[in-house]
Amino acid sequence: MSLSNLNDEEKNVLLQISYFDLPGDLTGLTVKEIWEEAMRTPNNGGEARRIKLEEYFTSDTYKNSSLVEVRLQGYQNNNPTMGGESESGFVGYAWVDKIGSAAAVYRGSEDPTNWDHFKTDWVSNGSAGIGNEIQQQKEANHFYDEFVKGATGEKLIVGHSKGGNLASYVFVNNLADNPSGYVVNGAPLFWPSLTEEQQEALKSNKFDFIAYEGDFVHDLGFAPYVDKTVAINKDDYDDPFYPHYETSVDFFNGSFEKSQKGSIHSPNDINPEVIKYAIVYAVNGVREAYKVALTITNTALTVIHATWKGMETAAKLVIDGCVAFISGLKNVTTKVINDLKSFFSSVKKSAKRHLNRKVSAFLGTSFAFEPYLKVDLHRLSYYADRLEAIKRKTSALNNRIDDLYLEAGLFGLDNVLKADILTTFNTGLNQNITYLITVRNLLERTESILVNKARSIQ
Repeated sequence: MSLSNLNDEEKNVLLQISYFDLPGDLTGLTVKEIWEEAMRTPNNGGEARRIKLEEYFTSDTYKNSSLVEVRLQGYQNNNPTMGGESESGFVGYAWVDKIGSAAAVYRGSEDPTNWDHFKTDWVSNGSAGIGNEIQQQKEANHFYDEFVKGATGEKLIVGHSKGGNLASYVFVNNLADNPSGYVVNGAPLFWPSLTEEQQEALKSNKFDFIAYEGDFVHDLGFAPYVDKTVAINKDDYDDPFYPHYETSVDFFNGSFEKSQKGSIHSPNDINPEVIKYAIVYAVNGVREAYKVALTITNTALTVIHATWKGMETAAKLVIDGCVAFISGLKNVTTKVINDLKSFFSSVKKSAKRHLNRKVSAFLGTSFAFEPYLKVDLHRLSYYADRLEAIKRKTSALNNRIDDLYLEAGLFGLDNVLKADILTTFNTGLNQNITYLITVRNLLERTESILVNKARSIQ
């Protein structure tokens, strides 16, 4: 049993675990032990992953899997509230097995309904997709150098979403190590910027690029190396990002339950338009083409987010800003601007179809709604996360204080005891965290009820 023999389901488990924040240094623990520690923090990882991993780790499938003896070798979390080496948002897990093989697993873009994550993670998918080197790519490569590069066995690089972009970047920049790559719904690298050797490597049997049906993130660039297209496990869903989540598929005997051979790429509404405008303005130089492609991609993603949340005015402002920017470029005709407006209109319609899937009986009205409760729910989540970070640091400090009892000596025990009491009895933190999360959930539920009622009376 080793990392070199992982099947699709086992790699998916590692991807799911990468979305859990760890409470301190857990180096040396097995995959299951890591999951058990991470599960102790409420809401950690998200409900869908918690349910799926609970089912997996209590099944015979896990007991007979290649993950049983895999252990954590390294972990880095550079999210703003985690006290990492930076605040780039990069998160990486490094795993090792008994025969010396190692794997780097990169977390992808986090909660798209959280505006802070959307701005830092999702929007920069577009930047990375057109060849701009981002900070997370540099940190992912450094993480690989530190924990995987020196492995005596095989080397595996895995990632989902933006983590897939990071995995692809690390893979093509370390071909001399002969690594294997595995990406699910990744934002592709900018194809024209790659060398011929790198392009051939991505199309080789050493690299697997998996795309779920309905996912749009892998369409944010040109990917002529999709190995497999996988059917998702729901036909009816409210969340337009659902096909993107790594948890949206099922498995049978370790393989995807429903899949077919991939194609060059699966174009959707966004990708052809980005490529078209980039080509049109390439005559003005590469920098201008980058600006155009990045602007259109970011605007499209923001429009999807704003429309899905019911913020029609915000969506219109973003579109108007993009159109104004494109209008200011050289050689822009009226037809180009009209085509651009039509494109954004189709993006909004696509997002609305998902939004109204559950309320189809009330369609046909022209009612445009905005959030009714002027409360920043994302800030409540942010404050709860910050308190969780303080709690983790306090717990880590408490563990270090325990070691001081043996070193303090007789006359130092009083001070050690005072510090121990201060870092142990942190019930106030727990109460505040619970309060913030409860308030956020109640407000979200109330807002949803009001929106549905508003639709029903139009």
